[in-house]
Amino acid sequence: MEPFYESPFYVLITGIPICVLLIAIWLQTGIHKLLIAAVIVAALTVTMVLVENTVKTPRERIYDTIFAIANAVENEDFERAVGYVSPNAEIVRSQALAELNKYDISSVSIKSNLIVLYNEDTSPPTASTGFNVVVKGSSQRLGITNQIVPRYLQVDFEYEQSKDAWYVTSYGHSDIREGIQVEKRLRDRGAK
Repeated sequence: MEPFYESPFYVLITGIPICVLLIAIWLQTGIHKLLIAAVIVAALTVTMVLVENTVKTPRERIYDTIFAIANAVENEDFERAVGYVSPNAEIVRSQALAELNKYDISSVSIKSNLIVLYNEDTSPPTASTGFNVVVKGSSQRLGITNQIVPRYLQVDFEYEQSKDAWYVTSYGHSDIREGIQVEKRLRDRGAK
């Protein structure tokens, strides 16, 4: 059921051909019930696409959190970025803030290999993510100017029901070549 909520593809690939087929047959036969059926199928398809756009799965909410963090980092709003770190992970928050404050970041680009291993069997639910990110930035302290740095990030999340939000509990980054092995492990465990 989750793929239905994460993409309108399945609804559209079913609804549109059925609707077109019903209209084509109606044009050939003139049976008005087929036109009514086509209108009903079209209305159901539109309704289901709207439902898909309204319902946010845990995976989509984690994606949203990751992109919100990237946006905050890109805007150098580091306090907002570390606001997504779990209140129970103060060391992670301090580490992230110290690391971010070393750089003047001008752009953050999350690549399309973002995967999420969602675990609803834990209490609270948790998730592990892995993805490539390309950051462009400078550091006067390190003598770096507008350098582009590709990294592989692995970020772990925990769902906090009282706030209805996903929070970072740990993170790590490595060379993108090492990230291939991390990504393989996540995929072997069922990440999508």
